[in-house]
Amino acid sequence: WGYDNLLQSETGSGNLIPWLAEKFERVNAQAFKFTLRAGAKFNDGTPLNSQAVKYSIGRIFDPKVKSRLTPYFKDIKEVEVIDDRTFIIRTKAPMNGLPNLLRRWGHIVNPKTKDMDPAEISRNSHGSGPYVLKEWVKGQKMTFEANPLWWNNAKYPNRPQTLILRRIQEHATRVKALQAGEVDIITAIPGHFVPQLQADPKLEVASVPAVRILYLGFFSAHGGPFADKRVRQAVNHAINSEAIIKTFLAGHAEPYFQMLHPWVYSGQSKKFTSWNPYDPGKAKQLMKEAGYEKGFKAHLFTTIGRYPSDKETCEAITGMVQQIGIDAPCRPVNFPLYRQTFTAFQQGKRKEPGFYYQGFGNGAGDTAVSLRGMSACKGAWSPHCFKEYDDMVDKAIGTADVEEQQAAFEKIQMWLRDNATHKPVTKVHDVFGVNKRVRFIPRHDEGLDPWEISVK
Repeated sequence: WGYDNLLQSETGSGNLIPWLAEKFERVNAQAFKFTLRAGAKFNDGTPLNSQAVKYSIGRIFDPKVKSRLTPYFKDIKEVEVIDDRTFIIRTKAPMNGLPNLLRRWGHIVNPKTKDMDPAEISRNSHGSGPYVLKEWVKGQKMTFEANPLWWNNAKYPNRPQTLILRRIQEHATRVKALQAGEVDIITAIPGHFVPQLQADPKLEVASVPAVRILYLGFFSAHGGPFADKRVRQAVNHAINSEAIIKTFLAGHAEPYFQMLHPWVYSGQSKKFTSWNPYDPGKAKQLMKEAGYEKGFKAHLFTTIGRYPSDKETCEAITGMVQQIGIDAPCRPVNFPLYRQTFTAFQQGKRKEPGFYYQGFGNGAGDTAVSLRGMSACKGAWSPHCFKEYDDMVDKAIGTADVEEQQAAFEKIQMWLRDNATHKPVTKVHDVFGVNKRVRFIPRHDEGLDPWEISVK
């Protein structure tokens, strides 16, 4: 909230709209030209110009920053400054999804931070965004105050002047906080709480189909049972998504049969109507063919309260895979420990068979974010490494022709399905609990844009 992006997506439609950049155009297959808004300033009063954009994008590649965004921006060649408000981003290969990427990431940072410690930068606001971070109690809450210098203040005169973002992991605790009037908006509500909130005259429930796909992933880069495609296929066929949606999500989700959500700029397709569907008999046969008829023990883990009914769904998955001989009690943990556990398996420090239940959102809508992030050899959330896959993805992302690129992305999705690299369980709806005293419209991309909130 303390930083702005060059572009934004419109609430409701999801269409790209101007933000810090008042306009942009494609110069050629490997270049986009942007024009910044006149008068935009950082929250300390420093003018925001093209040099600041060049600095901000350059930070992504600075080894000292250790940015996790580097793989997504790796095809950027340079930022050419034309004047204070005009610049061109040139790429090493065609990047059809660059505007989508810049709508979600690539926050514009004040160049005065150049010699600051990265940790210091993260603890304070050094952007041009609508809010300024005033207090951060780690693991508990963050307090923001409205930025009086924000370039878009005139359009949102009724936005909240003070915001408190609280971290409440347990679903039930979040619901109680809303009912008690301690908070005004809560996220990630499990379906079974919805009737309870709807019955409260002070509250309302807002639900919207969203970007996040909840899925199983299998660690296979360092060997073990999940390195065998047949075992991954077996688990795919053991999962009953319909039962999970009905039991735990109360209909606020839908079965999903691909790893790209509908708002990506390319690659999502209505052709995918199944993904290794529920078939326990076939699952058992595949386990037998792979030499695991007697099963094996595995480490299954998920988050607590990060996604709707994550813990409950994971526990149900434990029962489903037990039917095909895999002994994998669900281990729900808080997100920092989840990330630590994931990395340990990813790097081969944990040797036992491992798989996980998590979500991937990609609010940017850049296809490369999903395909590289979830499955590339160097993907931040990838449990495996297939050179064949990486080569296909790099070639597809660098394809300028729109129709050719769509076909290439569809082929990649078929490869993922046939190799059972993941098991998409469901695509969730974002369900919010809202105090009726505020006006709030949920977004498809999981963004929570507080400048669009107002008190009635």
